[in-house]
Amino acid sequence: MVDLVRGTVVYKYPDSISVLCGSFALRVFVPLRVLTEVKEGDTVELFTKLILPPEGTPTLYGFKTLGERSLFETLLKIPKVGAKVAMSIISHFSKEELEAIVSAGDVKALSSVPGLGKKLSERIILELRGKLERSVEVPEELMEVLLSLGYSKKEIVVKLKGVNLSGLTLEEAVKLAVQKLSGRET
Repeated sequence: MVDLVRGTVVYKYPDSISVLCGSFALRVFVPLRVLTEVKEGDTVELFTKLILPPEGTPTLYGFKTLGERSLFETLLKIPKVGAKVAMSIISHFSKEELEAIVSAGDVKALSSVPGLGKKLSERIILELRGKLERSVEVPEELMEVLLSLGYSKKEIVVKLKGVNLSGLTLEEAVKLAVQKLSGRET
């Protein structure tokens, strides 16, 4: 249907933007990050998802990346998660943060999103396990040491994404992990 929208932002609403495409404007619902970044007059390019409900008005959702749109579509497949809840989750967490929450099973963090209760948060975590790429597999011993140093599971998983820990002794892995977590990379 409508895969991509490119145009000029002519108006900002509290939850969406109006994008002038040629001689007509489309109202596109976007995550809060996009809403705060763009100003009227900016040119934007958004990957879109058009939702045609059985009853009601067709709605167009826009995302800066294909990954965000893909995450939105994955969330919509979960029972009891509609477009507004999915957009709220994407507005509050980046894909990496959501991966960390799912990996850690952090129901409390996910429940902080408006519109999400404990039961729905548990269901989302259960449904997303295995569907989202794992950020990083942190060995259990290393995880315990880092947790004892005061780092959170979420922080550990996000900051160590893409770090190769295989073949390192526990001491070497702790040293490398602490450098990454503290932002002092050598």
